[in-house]
Amino acid sequence: MREILITENPDIDNILNYLLKNRGKMLRPKMVYLTASLQPHDPDVIRDIAIAVELIHMASLVHDDVIDYAATRRGRPSVNNRWGNQISVLTGDYLFATAFNLINQHSLPAVTDTLSHTIKIMCSGEIKQLFMLYNINISEEEYYDKTYRKTACLFAASCKIGALGSNLPEEQMTLLQQYGLCLGYAYQIIDDVLDFVSDTSTLGKPAGSDLLQGNITLPVILGLKDEESGLKLRSLLQNKELSSDKMPRILEILQKTGAINDSIKYSRMFLQLALELIDKLPPSNGVKGLKELSTYLLEEYYQKLNVLNGEDRRSTSGTSY
Repeated sequence: MREILITENPDIDNILNYLLKNRGKMLRPKMVYLTASLQPHDPDVIRDIAIAVELIHMASLVHDDVIDYAATRRGRPSVNNRWGNQISVLTGDYLFATAFNLINQHSLPAVTDTLSHTIKIMCSGEIKQLFMLYNINISEEEYYDKTYRKTACLFAASCKIGALGSNLPEEQMTLLQQYGLCLGYAYQIIDDVLDFVSDTSTLGKPAGSDLLQGNITLPVILGLKDEESGLKLRSLLQNKELSSDKMPRILEILQKTGAINDSIKYSRMFLQLALELIDKLPPSNGVKGLKELSTYLLEEYYQKLNVLNGEDRRSTSGTSY
């Protein structure tokens, strides 16, 4: 990534180095590598596809922070906070352009089409979310559609293009794509729960920041359905000028109604669906790696959920998930 991004222009390279030092867990490139490993392939091609996916993800985050006026990203000042919105938008564009330039070095029209279509879906998800801000009447179906567009579609695409890069059979590629989709849903639900129950040091941003920005997520949607406490929650959320001092009361209601734990159960359901899909593939080291990636998500993220209070946290190697 550093090799293809660095320009020897100190102004640009300063920003790019800042981004590269603040990388996430590289989940999407891992999916590309693992799905491709199910069949012999050209390692240089898969490397470039994996890098392109991560660059697209990085670009979307840089743009998201501009849209959301985010001051931090993964516990550090965001690019727009340090360099302003204009430079941030151009940096995101630079990352997108680099990604497609990398893919275009290979004859991979199906990969290009998949990623282009995925970016289109992601953009529509951002637009949809903007129109849904502060709307406390959105349904679970609308939430899942938004989650698909913003998060799950890129997980699914990462698995699909890995399969395309190694010419896997259509049936296996479909299973892998569906696996990525389920994992994406689980990941986003966990992230939405963590927004309420984690502190700033764990999450890298202030707790409740999504809700304070008007983003209504699954725990709130489920909490609003409660006959007894739903009205109290609704009254707290009516005002668009929602302040952080209301967050303890909101969290108390979400815990009392079971909305937090119900959201966790939904994420576990999607993770279980992902594992069941993988079980339909012929055994291999790649399939084992995909299962371990699912387990990693559980162990890494569920351990952060303090609301579990002694609830069974057995590994996904069992059947409880």
